[in-house]
Amino acid sequence: MSVRAEILNGRVKQIVKSESGNLAFMLEDNSGNVHYCFSAGKKPLLNSSDQLVLIGSYLSASKFRVSFILNKTKNTEVNLVETKSDWIYNGTLILAILVTCVFVFYFIFSFFLSPPVDPYGYSYTFTLITRIFLILLLGPTMIILWILVAFFSKSRKKGSDSEREILKLKKEYQEYYSKAPSTTTTSSLTKPNFCPNCGGKLPVEAKFCPSCGSEF
Repeated sequence: MSVRAEILNGRVKQIVKSESGNLAFMLEDNSGNVHYCFSAGKKPLLNSSDQLVLIGSYLSASKFRVSFILNKTKNTEVNLVETKSDWIYNGTLILAILVTCVFVFYFIFSFFLSPPVDPYGYSYTFTLITRIFLILLLGPTMIILWILVAFFSKSRKKGSDSEREILKLKKEYQEYYSKAPSTTTTSSLTKPNFCPNCGGKLPVEAKFCPSCGSEF
């Protein structure tokens, strides 16, 4: 079952030493909650107080598995999604096809196209043992290679799906925060500084006048 990716925004509070050598740190979000963040992939250089935007998934209320890091302090990006390299999949696929072709060709040639041999001679026994040995060797090898092809194919698909979801969330985040400054500027310019009813001074985020209680 796939886990839905989410965005976590906050400041690095502490770098945690991991026994496995993987990336691990404590992140304090904008609400003051502390999260344990980790990744089994690459280990980018982070410093305390770095402002980060993380994309990943929650394993618990305070445990977050990181797939992507946007370091706003250093203005850097790191994708931590582990995907199987294309050359591993392609190499395994080519090898599986070659072994399959050799197996099929040898099987057809050995039992249907080879010249007849004296069934009572030494050469017949040697040829029969050789054929059985090669078939027993090539058959399991072919099966194992096709199992690996299926495994690498599934891993590549999973990695591609994760990368697409990361790109989608990253785009949504950038679009949202690119609009935020203009919205804040407009709001601060149009919002009155004094109550039109009693003339009292208004706080920036106030919805009611603290002096007379008028709504605006």
